[in-house]
Amino acid sequence: MAWCAARTFNVPAIDVGALRTRAPLAAGVGFASLAGSNLWRSSSSMKRFTPFACLSISTDTRIKEAVKTDKAPAALGPYSQAIKANDFLYVSGVLGLIPETGKFVSDNVEDQTEQVLKNMGEILKAGGASYSSVVKTTIMLADLKDFKKVNEIYAKYFPSPAPARSTYQVAALPLDAKIEIECIAALFIDMEGIVVRRVIPSDNSCLFNAVGYVMDHDKQKAPELRQVIAATVASDPPKYSEAILGKPNGEYCTWILNSEKWGGAIELSILADYYGREIAAYDIQTTRCDLYGQEMMYSERVMLIYDGLHYDALAMSPFEGAPEEFDQTIFSVQRDRTIGPVERLALNFAKEQQRKRSYTDTSNFTLRCGVCQIGVIGQKEAVEHAQATGHVNFQEYR
Repeated sequence: MAWCAARTFNVPAIDVGALRTRAPLAAGVGFASLAGSNLWRSSSSMKRFTPFACLSISTDTRIKEAVKTDKAPAALGPYSQAIKANDFLYVSGVLGLIPETGKFVSDNVEDQTEQVLKNMGEILKAGGASYSSVVKTTIMLADLKDFKKVNEIYAKYFPSPAPARSTYQVAALPLDAKIEIECIAALFIDMEGIVVRRVIPSDNSCLFNAVGYVMDHDKQKAPELRQVIAATVASDPPKYSEAILGKPNGEYCTWILNSEKWGGAIELSILADYYGREIAAYDIQTTRCDLYGQEMMYSERVMLIYDGLHYDALAMSPFEGAPEEFDQTIFSVQRDRTIGPVERLALNFAKEQQRKRSYTDTSNFTLRCGVCQIGVIGQKEAVEHAQATGHVNFQEYR
């Protein structure tokens, strides 16, 4: 047998989480699971975990909704960066300002155009849309002679078929800008593009960093999100009891802040509520989709993929090899509680990964204790060994 040094596991010896807390199902928390269009409810043995149970009630509460993101310049007056209404996203005029400073990137029209379109992309992402779903743009120029320069840059951002467009020279623009662009995006169109797997670094914080990427386009969010979870749990001991957590509330809060500890269903449920978005976790081995936050009827959803040991992010990309800045990771939930064609593409992607056996069967994989060198098979034996000996470090071998 050849040792596989790339996979090392730390298993808390007295923790009911052990290996199993990493899996969406393993924490014994209620959720909804989707396979195609079918909803599945957790077994009756899990019903006592009502704080996280996902319901399948469908109501339509759509109203005009403001979109706001710190990754694009703040509004300069009494208006929103964008508004969702009637299945469309209406993006206000965007300037070439650097979000952190509120200053123009430069006085150059080319630089301002690039910054405008980057800012617009962040607003589209925050609203559950992307460049691909834009159906109409309006370009306002301080000097129409800049049209050719602007057009060359603009063409890089909008895949075919390009959106409808109007272009005007205006007398003046806010802050003496060289260019301003506004747009309208359809939230439920059958997008052209592909579902891609954005790889998250392989460590015990992969769940948190995967959530950080799909929510904030940030793969280094684990420390912050661990703090969020600890604070949430500490704030409500009756809800987050030992029966739910597998350990006393205070002990869990210390445990989850340790970067060597894993996350699973409990943590995904808390993060869905923290962000106000559903989190869909696709399990490659079973192609099941576990849906967190569904009972809250959130209007948006993000997607993760799980291989038995590791979480990565799922995104919609306009074409193979497109840079990550073109990724759409937030999707609007439709009236039928799906995210439209993207949901089918994500399920097909999970099935293709299953066909390639791109997962680890944690019930049958072989591990060696890093302390006493004893071999065990599957997560059950690993947990039993950890509980009996206090040895928590394992390596996978084949």
